[in-house]
Order: sequence, then structure tokens, then C-alpha cells
Amino acid sequence: MKEIEEKIFKVSEFNEFINIYLSSVGEVVVEGEIAEIKVSQNKWLFLTVKDDTSSLDVFAVTYQISGYSVLEAGMMVHIYGVPRLYQKTGKFSLYATKIVPAGEGALRLAFEKLKEKLSSEGLFDEARKRKITPFPEKIGLITAPSSRAFSDFVKVLRERIGGIKIYFYPVLVQGRDSVDSVVSAFNYFNQKMPDLDVLVLVRGGGSLEDLQSFNDERLARAIFSSKIPVVCGVGHEDDVTIADLVSDLRASTPSNAAELLVKTRGEILGDVNYCLKIMDNFVKQSLTDIKNDLRRRVSILEKAISYQIHLTTRAKDKMLGQFNLLKSRILNLGKENEVLKTRLYNACNYLFLKQEEAILSLIRYFRSFDIKKTLARGFSLTFDENGRIVRSIKNVSKNSLITTNLVDGRIASEVLKLEKL
Repeated sequence: MKEIEEKIFKVSEFNEFINIYLSSVGEVVVEGEIAEIKVSQNKWLFLTVKDDTSSLDVFAVTYQISGYSVLEAGMMVHIYGVPRLYQKTGKFSLYATKIVPAGEGALRLAFEKLKEKLSSEGLFDEARKRKITPFPEKIGLITAPSSRAFSDFVKVLRERIGGIKIYFYPVLVQGRDSVDSVVSAFNYFNQKMPDLDVLVLVRGGGSLEDLQSFNDERLARAIFSSKIPVVCGVGHEDDVTIADLVSDLRASTPSNAAELLVKTRGEILGDVNYCLKIMDNFVKQSLTDIKNDLRRRVSILEKAISYQIHLTTRAKDKMLGQFNLLKSRILNLGKENEVLKTRLYNACNYLFLKQEEAILSLIRYFRSFDIKKTLARGFSLTFDENGRIVRSIKNVSKNSLITTNLVDGRIASEVLKLEKL
């Protein structure tokens, strides 16, 4: 019988051999309480987790562990990783690819710590949040396929108004790969369809653990960095996630997200009627202002004409006084100057009549500026839609609206035809 040769390992060979065996185990999930945690050079993460009887060393690379900054001693966690032996020292550890808080208390503590961190960085600031267009035409929808959240959102949206295009990106909303799935959706829409009006992220309600993916730091930063405005409707009305806080608009439910995005036909009709009422009031006020301004100008013109008439009358009275004085002097010259007096009288009388005729003509001229008398003679004033006087057919166009002022009222018309004379 041939003797089997004994296999002798070098230390490095043995460690490598064990590592090969451990790698065949594949990924495992370990639950434990963090006993100690340390970050080295902002790159390497070293933890020790324990239960009632044992402890385990854990190693991770920080950029692979989303939200590692909220981890602390005493927190219960689930660690996803692969067991391994460190080649140089032979020290056993778990190489972690994902670490998430476990249990209601740990999840709540992690939520508050991440909320405080992101708030201090300004991710929740209202001033930086963008307004959602009141009439979106293209919506990017991110949720689980065939989910209640999907059907509720689409149903309410279509009941309120039609004609909106929905681009659906199906994702996982729970479980280990859910964060990567949702972040990929944001990356896709921002890179491939940046002209969307809004992105909508929705899912149904659940426990704090069920909603853990929406309290992830990577997802929060994906929402914050999105070039497209984001509406988030996660869970029920009382559920508030980190994704809700960082989004541009928070909805209490998926149905509420649709309600906040678009108005009902009745609401839109009400807005239109309100705008029409404002426009009608503006036009009426503008016409009133124009009417008052016209009255003011007419009043100023009437006062100017009255003043000129007053001055003319005074000049006339003064001239009559001088004439009477001259007449009296002439009569006192005696009979010998009768012929001269008569000739002078006639000359003065002729001059007086000429002056009186000129004065009356001037009075008639000033009174011709009275706009009411002008309108009473059959004339009219026509204004365009902007309140400007129409002096030529060039000032208006076909189908435009004009207003014609007559002596006893105003006529609103629409121009049907323009014809040169």
C-alpha cells in the first residue's frame, strides 16, 4: 500500500487556502450590536459587532457603505458581506458591502442622525427647492411595477386631466438592491430625458424598516442633485422619509402626489374665470381712468376758453369806455367841428364794429374747442383697444375692437373691413 504524501502548508498558503474556502460560502447577513467603530483616513471602516456570547470584526470601504456616518456604538445592524481571512495576520473578519440599521430603535436613531447631517448641509432648505410647473406635460414616474402606488397615481392623474405623457421606470422599493435601483432611475431620467417637467417617486406605506430605502443617504443626494424637479409621495400621510424632506414637493400619498401635480378641470375653469374677471375689472378701470382724464382735460380747456372770453370782454369794455370818452370830447368841440366830428364819429364807429366783429369771431373760435358741442354736431371720437385715438385706418386692424364716443354715449365695435377712401 502506497503511503499518501502529507500536505504541508506555508502560513501564507494556508491563509490563502482558507480564504478560497470561505469565498465559496458566498455573501451572508449577520445581525449584531456595534461594540466599537472606527474610520481610518476617511477610507477604511473598522467595526466590532457582538451578541450575548460572541463578537466579530468587520471591515469595509467607506464609499461602498451608504450612510456609514450615522452608525455608532450600541446600534443594532444588519451586515451584508463575505467572510475572509486577512492574508498577512490570519485574522478572521467579515468584509462588508452593506450595513443597515436593524430594529425600530436603531432605524429611528439612524434616521435622526442622517436628517441632522443633511439639514446642516442645506439639502432641506426651502429656498433652494424649485417650483413645479402648474401644467406638466411630461412626467417621469419611479415606483414598483404593478404596485398599488402606481395604479393610484395613474388613476387619479387621468381622472383630473388628460393629455399628460407618463414615462415609467420600474424599480425595487424595498430590499437590498432597492436603493441602487431607484438611484439608477434618477440617473437615467436626468441623462436621457432632461426635458421632463417633473419626476415623481412614490410607494405605498409600511413600517420604518419597509421604508428604509427612502431614508438612504445615496438616494437623498440623487434627489438633491437631480436637474429635474422631484415630487415625492412615500407611504401614508404620517410617514415622513428623508426622500420627502429633500424633494422639491412632498406629497402625503401617491394619490396626493397626482392631486398636487395637476388641477381638476373644474379648478382650471375656476382659475380661467378668475383671470377673466381680473381682466374685465382692469379694462373697466382703464376706461374709467380714460374717461376721468378726458373730463379733466375738457375742464381745463373750458376754463382756458372762459378766461380768454373774460379778457376779451374786459378789452371790449375798456374800448367802449375810451370811445365814449372820445365821443364826449368831440361833442364838446362845438358846432363848427360838426363835420369833423361826424367823420371822426363814423370812423370810430366803424373801428368799433370791426373790433366787435373780431371779438365775436374770437369767442366763436374758442367755443369751437368745446368737445361736447363738437360731438353734438354729429362728430365722434374713436379709440382703439389701448385707449388711443384712431386717426387713420392704419391705427387699427381687422377683427380688432374699437370704442366710439358720441355726445350721448359710447359704442363698442369690432372692425370687419378696412377700406381706403
